[in-house]
Amino acid sequence: MKTLLAAIGLIAIIGVAAGVVVGVWVFRNVDARLLLTNQPATVIIPEPLRVSAQVLNNLEISLDTSITTTVPVDQMITIPIAETLNVMADFDGDVPIKINVPVRDKIQIDQILDIDTVIKAEILGDKHDLPLRGKIPVKATVPVSLNIPVDQLVRLKFKAPVQARLKQALRVPLKADISTTIPIKSQMSVPVRSALEASITIPDPAKIVIVESDLLLPLRTVLLSLGQHGNPAPAPAPAP
Repeated sequence: MKTLLAAIGLIAIIGVAAGVVVGVWVFRNVDARLLLTNQPATVIIPEPLRVSAQVLNNLEISLDTSITTTVPVDQMITIPIAETLNVMADFDGDVPIKINVPVRDKIQIDQILDIDTVIKAEILGDKHDLPLRGKIPVKATVPVSLNIPVDQLVRLKFKAPVQARLKQALRVPLKADISTTIPIKSQMSVPVRSALEASITIPDPAKIVIVESDLLLPLRTVLLSLGQHGNPAPAPAPAP
């Protein structure tokens, strides 16, 4: 009888040991399959997401800024000028002069004239030719009234300030680099022909809904609880 009980006890010990070994092997190597459908969840995405989006409509872009740029200019420009210029005139050359110079003067005469001529004289009612020779002192004031024509080249050389009225359009070549600030204020509709690459960062936890999921969970990571209000059982330590 004692031998039978000992045998039964040995068999029980061997069965328990075998069950423990099988349980440990299952716990370490068997995964649980979890099917989820329309399950709410909260996730945290620590790294930025690289996404590609296809834009179906035109992008409406509003611009209100200023652009500083350098514009190269190489062209002929027209500058209208209508003003009076004060310049220095430097002249050296021949000038044709054609004028009438009026002379109104009095000439003083004080000299002795030699006379050798024949004059007509009336003597006793008759006219006779009388030769006249000799020296006659003359002292008188003779008025002069003449118009003297002048037609000749006169050489002039001078340097003097003059005023010049300028009213015309000047064509000037302009070749330069012009730095300018261009204000831009407009509304544009830009068609997008290709996909847009973007990087999205989600700093806060995001609420999602798992529509359908088939998860494989190792048994050593599964946490069992007693129900909605029960305290969850502590998770077993993961196997090394």
